[in-house]
Amino acid sequence: MWLHWAIPKWRGPIPFEIGLYFFLTLTGFLITRILLRERDRGEASGKPWRLGSLQRFQWRRALRILVPCWAAMLFGLAVGAEDLRGHPLVYFAQLSNFHLATLPDWPSGTAHYWTLAIQQQFYLVWPLLVFLVPRRALAPTFLTAVALAPLSRWIIHHHFPGVQQPGAITTCALDYLGGGSLLALALHRGLDPGDRRLRLPVWLAFALYLVLYTFDIQGRPLPGLRHFQQTFLTVAMVGLIAASLAGLPRPLARFLDLRPIQHLATISYSLYLLHNLVPLALGWVLPALWQIDGSPGTATRLAAFALGSWGLAWLSWRWIEQPTNHLRSRTR
Repeated sequence: MWLHWAIPKWRGPIPFEIGLYFFLTLTGFLITRILLRERDRGEASGKPWRLGSLQRFQWRRALRILVPCWAAMLFGLAVGAEDLRGHPLVYFAQLSNFHLATLPDWPSGTAHYWTLAIQQQFYLVWPLLVFLVPRRALAPTFLTAVALAPLSRWIIHHHFPGVQQPGAITTCALDYLGGGSLLALALHRGLDPGDRRLRLPVWLAFALYLVLYTFDIQGRPLPGLRHFQQTFLTVAMVGLIAASLAGLPRPLARFLDLRPIQHLATISYSLYLLHNLVPLALGWVLPALWQIDGSPGTATRLAAFALGSWGLAWLSWRWIEQPTNHLRSRTR
């Protein structure tokens, strides 16, 4: 939200988009963990299980992800999100990432929907891999997915100059998703999340990411190595997930248990869906917000965006997410 709302001089050189990459890595971890457990149950039952498990998984993901997303997109159409109005089919079909990748600039209000499109494509393909690939081949399959990401970035950079936002292409995000999946598989096979052997490669990968990122923001990206920058970041985030599973520091754990933080976590999906559309909506209701100049005016706008996003997200959670989650909980 800070990345999308704050003026550039307030953001500084900090890559706030790391939160997004962490979320994709966490998605790969959590979803693969669910699928591996489902495979264990299915194979232990001794009955045909793949088709039923796949149907249940897709139904639950649709209720959790698609219904609130489509509702937010309808809201975007109502408040005048220009790119959404111009290309509604690619957005509602969860293919917006390929469309956005070709644009010279990110569109107002809907720039963040490429991540949801990648997630939905991941949900369609990944269960087939986890359910159908022989167990001994799962690790090589996940490693291949990780390797496809820097390879895709290299190919796009050298052979597809028309792709302006290569990160929005699905294969370019496979190091995040595949890296999280590898951690899920390793834990499923008995790895201790607190294993000290993880520390050195994790910190080394994070240091390499910082070096490559520094060269990148200075306009001097290192040829070849630049395409591994996000892969190094993935390794660091995998280590962060593992360390969190091993146990959080007590002050951080207490902070995360605070009721306001828990509340934000509860409505976080709706916040993500709606926060980029709120400035468009407020432009209709309070046009004076856009006429205030200077830092105090910018702070006022940020406060209005935050309050408006919280209110709409709470309504979305109360009237859309809660009912669909109730339906989802009845799907076994």
